[in-house]
Amino acid sequence: MTRREVIGILSVGAASLAIGGCGLLNSRASYRFRMTVEMDTPQGLRAGSSVYEVVAEKNNTRLLAEERAGGVITRGEAVVVDVPGGAIYVLLTLPKTTNGLGAVATYALSPETERGGIDNFLPAVKKLGGWFGDAKAELPREDWPLMVWFGDINDPKTVQRVEPDAIGVKRILLESTGDEVTTGIERTLKWLGDRGGVVSGPTFNANLTETIYNEAFRLGISK
Repeated sequence: MTRREVIGILSVGAASLAIGGCGLLNSRASYRFRMTVEMDTPQGLRAGSSVYEVVAEKNNTRLLAEERAGGVITRGEAVVVDVPGGAIYVLLTLPKTTNGLGAVATYALSPETERGGIDNFLPAVKKLGGWFGDAKAELPREDWPLMVWFGDINDPKTVQRVEPDAIGVKRILLESTGDEVTTGIERTLKWLGDRGGVVSGPTFNANLTETIYNEAFRLGISK
């Protein structure tokens, strides 16, 4: 099971949802993008990047009002920026928003896309995944994901949220790519386990405004 971002009047990335309908008759498109986070530090410019995959699906067999019109699956791992004093982890979770990372990245890379509904979103994903889908963009500041730091990398309860401006985050760059989705974060965060980043309950909530789940670090990827 992976987290679905449901586009339109349904909230995006708010819960784990199944994309309804018969898969053989649905419309589906996908693309990959690289997200690079740049930071200004006393030691100079530091950067980290990760490759994600966005899969959008439209339910062409929707008959009932309660059936899902469509949704989005985003696969990938947190961006890690190595800095003195401990790495910064840029998560797949966005603070206080109905959109998920895959959605905001797609809108940034395809700014002409109209908001609202899978009918608008699916063509954008298809275009970005096509032969002429090369695109670059900067992720708007209001769409930056949550960022955290660990006092002890082996203990998830030592997590602390950090503010991008306070740690010198300069910008977040996006670029469509054909590269493989980034994997391997569990070699550092050993407590993630091998369950594809999906858990039945919160891993921790260390006085953060948002409860952080394992899937904020790794989503839709098996070990």
